[in-house]
Order: sequence, then structure tokens, then C-alpha cells
Amino acid sequence: MPSTHCVPLHRGRIFAAVLMTLATTAGISGISAANALPTLPKVRYQISGPPVAEYISYQADDGQHQEANVKLPWSKQFTAFGTEVFVISAQGPGAITCTISLDGKVVSSATAHGQPARTVCTQ
Repeated sequence: MPSTHCVPLHRGRIFAAVLMTLATTAGISGISAANALPTLPKVRYQISGPPVAEYISYQADDGQHQEANVKLPWSKQFTAFGTEVFVISAQGPGAITCTISLDGKVVSSATAHGQPARTVCTQ
């Protein structure tokens, strides 16, 4: 009979050890997540205004880009690529607006008027 009482006690110790290991691992993972590097923001460029922009120029995660005779509204989204400066410019007839958003929050916006209108946003 003593062995019968010993087995449940032994199982209880194993169960307690497993619980302690899980709790410790969860605690360590929580600390790791808190100290993890921040995620890079989602960048969104937008141009609005006349039906067509004569040109749009912007810096993205894969380099400098230029587009001509672009239908508006126009947008481009990408993940930020480090400690960079975000730049977008556009030209078109009348009023033309550029906008830069990071993770959905507008951080730069500008509107220009003219023939042609030229607008630039930087962040």
C-alpha cells in the first residue's frame, strides 16, 4: 500500500514541475515580447486631385519611383524599411494633394494650386 500512496504524490510533483516550467516559459516569453524590436510601420502614400496627375515621384522600400499620367486618386502602400525619410511629390492641373500616413495616422499632407500645381510631402 505505501507504493500506492507514493505514485499519486510522485505524479503530483511531476504535474507541479510541468506547471512551473510552463509558467516560467510564459513569463520569459512575455519578457521577450516586451523587449522585442518594434515592428516597422506601414507607409501609405496618397495623391488626390484632378482626374490625372502629370507625374508622381516617390521613395519606397525598393527605391525611387516615377510614374507619368497617373489616374487619381492614387495610393501606394509598403512596409517601412528602416530609418528613412518618406517623400512623395506630384504635379497636375488645378489643386493636387499629397498625403503620407504611418500605420493609418496622417503625418504629412499638402495641397498645391496652379497650372501646373506641384505638391511635396515629406516625413
